[in-house]
Amino acid sequence: MSKKKLPIPFKIVKVEENQFSVFEDTLVVDASIQQQIGFGFGVDIENKVIAVSMEFVLNKNELPLIKQEITCYFELKEEVFNTLLKKDKLILPCEFGKHLAVVSTGTARGVLYANTKNTEFNNFLIGLINVDNMFNEDIVVEI
Repeated sequence: MSKKKLPIPFKIVKVEENQFSVFEDTLVVDASIQQQIGFGFGVDIENKVIAVSMEFVLNKNELPLIKQEITCYFELKEEVFNTLLKKDKLILPCEFGKHLAVVSTGTARGVLYANTKNTEFNNFLIGLINVDNMFNEDIVVEI
């Protein structure tokens, strides 16, 4: 009988939109679009919450077209959260960190859609992201 590791249960408790900007002057620039994506991780020990920030930027010729940053807050059960604590660090298993990044990306797509609905910017979206290539190790969050 194989032993399958059980997933880490969590729930989204909050979504914050830290930044949303569109740059109409860049719309008319005739150039290809470059996408930049970044993730950051944080922790709230008291509330047993892991924060995942996702920054998304579209550029044309290095000029910003759309900038967005959101943070998703994920609450874990206390007993599970405590197993991730190691001295002055929280260590997220790599696969779990990837999963939270994927959920945050989906949330960012929805926020982008809602913010650009009925505008010319609604033609732009967050492209496919291979999170597997972005994280290869456990994610260590300093406390």
